[in-house]
Amino acid sequence: MRSSSAPRSPRVDTSGKTLSATVEPAAGGAAEKLEADVVLVCIGRVPYTEGLGLKEAGVALDNRGRVQIDPHFATTVKGVYAIGDVVAGPMLAHKAEDEGVAVAEIIAGQAGHVNYDVIPGVVYTTPEVSSVGKTEEELKQAGVAYTVRQIPVHRQRPLQGQPDHGRLCEEFSQMRRLIACSACTLSAAKPAK
Repeated sequence: MRSSSAPRSPRVDTSGKTLSATVEPAAGGAAEKLEADVVLVCIGRVPYTEGLGLKEAGVALDNRGRVQIDPHFATTVKGVYAIGDVVAGPMLAHKAEDEGVAVAEIIAGQAGHVNYDVIPGVVYTTPEVSSVGKTEEELKQAGVAYTVRQIPVHRQRPLQGQPDHGRLCEEFSQMRRLIACSACTLSAAKPAK
């Protein structure tokens, strides 16, 4: 599996036995041709801040049109807070919900905190891809000691009562601390029961 970040959709040639995608690097440079069995094209999202009168109100935006906030979600206008899709970070409803709770706590004089390391991300494709926690690269950069465990999930059914369930429980019980997890299955985005 390989990912490539490009400024626009790739050109995909479907005439051969495999797909041939021509992509241009987002940072600039020569186009690159990739051979693949499957090509997933993900379209980026942008914050909806244009036309809301934010600049006129004195709310500062960054170069990508997102509302600039401090660590307590306050904008450059006293008493105005911003969360969710209009601020930096992933555009996920459950992230915005956690940020909303934190802002309410801050306004009420409490601490108000969001632990972004426990907010899962998901790509709704078939199969679904989800992850939570730091990436392996982030752990390396931070100097965190870790062990990678890959646990295959053979069936796309609930694990309870399935042959792999006991082994998975044993694997997880041997871990001292789970710092990241990712999955690529038909139902990776559905919460475990």
